[in-house]
Amino acid sequence: MSWIYEARLFDSKSVASYVAMCVRDDHLLRGKSGVKVQVFRTRKGNYGIRYRDHAL
Repeated sequence: MSWIYEARLFDSKSVASYVAMCVRDDHLLRGKSGVKVQVFRTRKGNYGIRYRDHAL
């Protein structure tokens, strides 16, 4: 399975973590329990979000 990347990058890790929590909660509300969400750091120092749905 491949990762799905969010199009936005964030300046702080706390904002990226909050958006990752919202993505995870959105999947849980839709009934998809096997989602894995990660916050990653780019080479330039920004933070991004990627997630993988194990139910596919």
